[in-house]
Amino acid sequence: MRPLLIVTRPAAAGQRLFDRLTARSHRPIWWPAFTIGPTPDAAAAQAALSRLADYDLAIFVSANAVRATAVMLNGPWPLTTVIGAVGAATRAAVEAELRPDPSVAVIAPEVDDESGSEAFWDAWQARGRNAQRVLLLRAEDGREWLTQRFIKGGTPVDAVAVYSRRPHHLSPDDLTRMQDAIDAGVAPTVILSSSEAIAALDAQVGESAQAWLRTGTAISTHRRIGAQLRDAGYARVLDSNSDDDSIIATLESRAR
Repeated sequence: MRPLLIVTRPAAAGQRLFDRLTARSHRPIWWPAFTIGPTPDAAAAQAALSRLADYDLAIFVSANAVRATAVMLNGPWPLTTVIGAVGAATRAAVEAELRPDPSVAVIAPEVDDESGSEAFWDAWQARGRNAQRVLLLRAEDGREWLTQRFIKGGTPVDAVAVYSRRPHHLSPDDLTRMQDAIDAGVAPTVILSSSEAIAALDAQVGESAQAWLRTGTAISTHRRIGAQLRDAGYARVLDSNSDDDSIIATLESRAR
């Protein structure tokens, strides 16, 4: 039995990675950590987006947040509202989905392989800008680190859920496939692209299979995620950049 290659990245990005791995003769399975859906409160999201011009800075925490906002946005992006993106993939989604006027400032980490709240904060600080009001566009929950940094500096932050993120549940066939691997002594290779995915995957497989996950290899797309995986008991963690090419290269270099 071949080792299980598990992709946990959700939504369109997860499907794309799954398809690319399949095209390269890998045999991945897609167990997204979360199911991405519409905003849990359309009225609140629409109200916030109608007041975009009142904010000096609007930060997108993910490409999913950009896509969800693009669907709900009426009219062009305000010229005076700076766009914040936490990484290269999010910035690319801004350019593709929102197509802001060239005069709109877009701030994102300068180094393509850096992403996350801390990397965005460094990029924001490096620009020497100030904001009186900040809008954070995200799911209904998530890391509070960036919000706390702005509040500590005296800047109020409004966090608005423009999409929902629910735990994914494995199908009976998925659970059977997992149990067959456990019985055969086959260790998994797991690709994780968010720190929240660690607990989400544990919840999917159940307590009895969590130790099995940790016998395999985890590919982490951020140093922070890698550190958390090691803290969670994963013995073999490979750090990778977050783009598909880097993940595939990390996986295939390990195989060689």
